[in-house]
Parts: sequence; C-alpha cells; structure tokens
Amino acid sequence: MIRYLVVVTLFMTMAVMPAASAAEPDGATVYQTNCAACHGPAGEGIAGSFPPLVDNPAVQDAEFVRTVVTGGLSGPIEVFGVQYDGVMPPFASLSDAEITALIGYVQGDLQGSPVGTTTTAGAIATTAAAVTGSAERGEAIFIGAQRLDGGGPACIACHGAGGRDNLGGSTLGPDLTDLSARFGGTAGVLAVLANPPSPTMLPVFGANPFTDSERADLAAYFATTQSSAGGVDLLLILGVIGAVVLFGGMLLFRRSRTSYAERLRSGR
Repeated sequence: MIRYLVVVTLFMTMAVMPAASAAEPDGATVYQTNCAACHGPAGEGIAGSFPPLVDNPAVQDAEFVRTVVTGGLSGPIEVFGVQYDGVMPPFASLSDAEITALIGYVQGDLQGSPVGTTTTAGAIATTAAAVTGSAERGEAIFIGAQRLDGGGPACIACHGAGGRDNLGGSTLGPDLTDLSARFGGTAGVLAVLANPPSPTMLPVFGANPFTDSERADLAAYFATTQSSAGGVDLLLILGVIGAVVLFGGMLLFRRSRTSYAERLRSGR
C-alpha cells in the first residue's frame, strides 16, 4: 500500500511540474521591461526619437514586429507623417515565447492603454529629462573619473566616444560618439540609459541603474561628442608620423654608411 501511494505521489508531482514550468510570459511585463523606456509606458513614443506604437498600423503585422524585435531597425521611418531617424537594437535575449507574448500585448491591451500611464521605466526617463545635465560631469562619468552611485563600471571600460577610449580602442561595446544623433537627441539617450537594451549591460545595470543626474550628465556629454563623429583618429595620425620619421631616419643612416671597398677606392 505504501509503495502504491509513493508511486501515485511521484506521478502527480511529475504531472504538475511541467505545467508550472510552462507558464506563459506576461506580455505587459516584457513590454514594460524592454520597450517602455523608449516607446513610452502607454506606447505614446518620444517625440523626435522613437515612434508611437498606439494606433500604429505596422504593429498589427505580427511578423514585422517579430523581425524588428529580433533584428532591430534603423531609420529613417515615417509614422503619422512624422520622420524618425533613431536606432532600435535587436533584443536577442528575448525568447520566442516572450516575443509572442509581447506581440499579443502591443496588438491588444497596449492599444487600449490610456496615454499618461506611468511605469518605473517611463517615470525614470521623464524625471531625468527634468534634470539639467553637465557635459563636463558626463565626461568624468564616462572615463571613470567620477564613480557611479550604483557602483557600475565606467563606460570607457567597454565603449569609446568623442576620441575617448582605452589605449588601442575599446572593443567590447560599440563606439558611442554618435549616440545622440542615432537616438534622436537627448530624450532618446535618456530613454536608452533608463532601460539599456544590451544583454551585456542588463546584468550590470539592471539592479543598480544610473541615477537621474547621471543619465542627464551622460546625455549632455553625448550631445557634444557627436560633433566629432567622422573626425581623424589621433592614434592613426601619430602612427603615420612615427612611420615617416622612422623611414626617413633609415634612409639617412643608409646614406651615411660607406662600404670598405668604397673607402679604398676613394683613398679614405
């Protein structure tokens, strides 16, 4: 009898575990975690930076939405007669189930969300926008001269911007010189910093996000670096100058040397 009860208990436990592990992701949670900072907590978008999703006909194409989420999208695009020229990176960290839940949410419940609904991500970006940033402090944060309140690493550990980078260039993350231009200005940068889309940054800054003042300072700094985009690389210039000097010195040294046979012929 006891053996029979044990077998029945094990069978019931195995039957319940798959059901618990197969719980579907919540589309609203996926959206608020990954999309709200840029597209707005209620899908209203950010003027000049990120297009609205509410009443946007492109959202109703599920395959298009899936392609954009997995592959990213860069402008220019036009929504309701307004041009947007920002960059949406791919969200490779999302599972198929999470993307499916997200599509269902943006096509359904989000379309009925009242504009002005607040979320943590949206509130963070809005609050930071009200803070006056300092480009000087932002540069100090970027290079690590001023430590982040959350204890995260300096941006320069992975990125370069405006000619600032590690010796030989930072290779882990992309160059951020034109970040402000790519994301449509300060509002777009604030939104991205409020909810970093990179799967590499999420574990680092997810639990210890940038403060409002840090976001504002970094956004102010990135607004100044875009003017140096396309500039000449200082290390490249120094390398060319060094090569020219070295080559010229070798030529002079070669001319100054006289072989033993030549000295005998010249009587020297």
